[in-house]
Amino acid sequence: MANLTAAQVEADVDLLMGCLGANHREIPSAASLSKRSSILPLFAAVLSVLSTIIFYVSYYKDDASIAGFLNFFASEGWYLVAITAGIGLFVFLMTYNNQLTYLCLPSNLRNESLIISHIGKIVRKSVIIFCSLMILSSLLSGVSVWFALAVPALLLMLFVITSILVSAEINRLGAGLALEKISNLIKKI
Repeated sequence: MANLTAAQVEADVDLLMGCLGANHREIPSAASLSKRSSILPLFAAVLSVLSTIIFYVSYYKDDASIAGFLNFFASEGWYLVAITAGIGLFVFLMTYNNQLTYLCLPSNLRNESLIISHIGKIVRKSVIIFCSLMILSSLLSGVSVWFALAVPALLLMLFVITSILVSAEINRLGAGLALEKISNLIKKI
């Protein structure tokens, strides 16, 4: 992001506030919010199942079979998927709230706003990096079970680090107070 002046940030915040105050808010459907919020947790759950399969095949090389995998999964393999599902539920609920705030802004405003587009770029880069690490960990789970356990840990780290980065950028831009007002306005709705 290029250097911005305080006047540009203030004008962008005024644009956001004006749009929300002028009854141009969009009310996203619960289905669209759920769909957008469940993408990463479902992706991590699929990678956990894949990690379990890769670990089973590498550990039981000669004796690997579908029936053997189902037995392994029923006895101890489900732990990893259950951990990922628990963390995924937490991430889903927190992401649902974030998506609600984001999708209340009209789509043309989301594209025009310097602050929102900059935050979107940060979130996209974080998601790409952490999803790549989750895929790599899943593929390496045949080497060690610790790589399989890295998938739910990376999902949780993605949420925490993205939240920290977004908060830091909002504060760096000096838009924290205005975005807090926007958030409070949306909560009142």
